[in-house]
Amino acid sequence: MKYLYVIFSSDVSHSYFYDACIILQLFTHNKFAQSQAGVEVFSLQNILKLIRIIIVTASIVYIPMIMTGCSGNKGQQQNAELQAIREKQSSEKESEKLKKTEAQIEMLFETLGGPSVKIRESGQDNKDSQQEGHENDAKQQDTQQDEGQKDKPKQDSGQKDDQQQGTKPDDSEKENKQQGGKETAQKESDKWPQVSSIITKLHYQWNDLMPEIAKKGANMKLVDNFDNALNSLTETIDSKDKKKVLASANKLYSYIPDLYSLYRVKMSPEVKRMIYYTRNIILESDKEGWVQVAKDNEALEKSWSLLRNTLEKEQKKIEDKLDFSIYDLKKVVEEKNSQITGIKGKIVLNNITELQKSFEERE
Repeated sequence: MKYLYVIFSSDVSHSYFYDACIILQLFTHNKFAQSQAGVEVFSLQNILKLIRIIIVTASIVYIPMIMTGCSGNKGQQQNAELQAIREKQSSEKESEKLKKTEAQIEMLFETLGGPSVKIRESGQDNKDSQQEGHENDAKQQDTQQDEGQKDKPKQDSGQKDDQQQGTKPDDSEKENKQQGGKETAQKESDKWPQVSSIITKLHYQWNDLMPEIAKKGANMKLVDNFDNALNSLTETIDSKDKKKVLASANKLYSYIPDLYSLYRVKMSPEVKRMIYYTRNIILESDKEGWVQVAKDNEALEKSWSLLRNTLEKEQKKIEDKLDFSIYDLKKVVEEKNSQITGIKGKIVLNNITELQKSFEERE
């Protein structure tokens, strides 16, 4: 005869059993035995009661432990989410590197007299930049007036000399045109060292930006495309062909929207894509490349339709201006008028610049 003692402590649940001791006896003849207290143990009622006690006891002991573990996991998850948000916020600030890269490309366009867009970097104030622009315009007007006044005595004396020497007015006009052409060519040649300096700085800025965009999940195809376009632009400079360099620079800019899409910013990357298409319309129309102009104009309209749905009510004024300017551009593109296309395209770029400012003011 063997005895199996199952003892439940009264400390676990005093209400269910008080100093209880159930003694289970197993007989080889499959009969129920009597406990030391003289109570029948293995009746069906007692077995069910025993099962209930086991379930209740397990619930009392383990459920608090499970709840504590769940709450601990929730706390850890919340901390991880907060940390991820902080990391994202800090990484958005680092997008200034991308802004500087974009601004350097725009500086290249401005230096060569191509269609450019002003990029506002952090720390700049719109009013200050506008005042500086007005001051620069005023200075340019003053210098032009001074130079004009200085040139008048020379022209008068030149005319007197020509009259004295018997030189015809037509000959003097030809000489002035030739001299003006030489001065223009000299100014153009003076720009190329500055352009080379801009490109060199672009290489350094791109190298500084690459680790950041890699952390943001940029694929290698995008990185290689930008890198190859930058190298191609650098090689094109040796030709000193203004149109080729501007086209190559805009090809490099075509990857800027994809780089901006890596960041969580309020302004849609479609704004940058619209800049690329509009500028390409201007550059291609100047070369009479109307097939490509038509494709870029269609892409511009699609990009605008996507962006327009994201604008706020306070941006309605600039939205209407931009919409009408895109419509005007489409008309002259269909007419294949190169000169007017350049003008209308620059108006579109100017309106896109205003739209960018409206996004920056909301930040």
